[in-house]
Amino acid sequence: MRRFFVSPQDLNQQKINIIGDEHHHLKNVCRLSEGERIELLDGAGSIAIAEIEKIDKKQTIVNVISKAKLKPAQKPSLHIYLSLPRFQVMDVIVQKLVEMGVETLTPVLSERSFIKKPSKELDAKISRWNKIALQACKQSGRPWPLEFKKPQTLKAAIDESNPNESLFMYEGESAMDIKAALKQIQNPESMAIFIGSEGGFSPEELKLFELKGLKPVTMGDLVLRVETACIAVCSIIKYHFNMRG
Repeated sequence: MRRFFVSPQDLNQQKINIIGDEHHHLKNVCRLSEGERIELLDGAGSIAIAEIEKIDKKQTIVNVISKAKLKPAQKPSLHIYLSLPRFQVMDVIVQKLVEMGVETLTPVLSERSFIKKPSKELDAKISRWNKIALQACKQSGRPWPLEFKKPQTLKAAIDESNPNESLFMYEGESAMDIKAALKQIQNPESMAIFIGSEGGFSPEELKLFELKGLKPVTMGDLVLRVETACIAVCSIIKYHFNMRG
């Protein structure tokens, strides 16, 4: 059954008008017909089964048949702080982080990030990445949308982190591997994971992590592409904490 996202306010109604991108996807991409049933998600923990009543040029009208609450997302929730890579690489990363169950993604502005300060271009890209994330949710069956946080400087992101529930992934030499680092983290509710862009983090930025008490963590001797590192670290964390979703 096809899934579509609506607002929590809409899901409280018996009859819902689906408009915008979701209507376009239903009508022109999925090519659904009147009388077919779909699933509606509100991104806040509720799901509904609805029947398509009418498909117009600019909206689809559906009747809600049943509603239910979804199981809460598994813990720990994963929060990625990613030094911005090239935009085309970010497109792939967003899709894969959705599939890996990451809860939030914060674009980080650092010395070696592709963009080093907020801009209209970055705002436009975040809008695009939200659309990519929504499509990835539908494809993967994920009921919880990936939340994009406001871009931050690396220092601000480090300052707000909890060293006891954070991983600083580093491409350089490190005395601690990820297996040992995860053993030191006991039953976390959430985890912040810092990942550098194509150029990694600078020596000055390494000192910022050290001042916060965040030790560099390695996944091995090979230098991974940023998209590979994102998938690998999430996979290792999910395996370590026995997370299925």
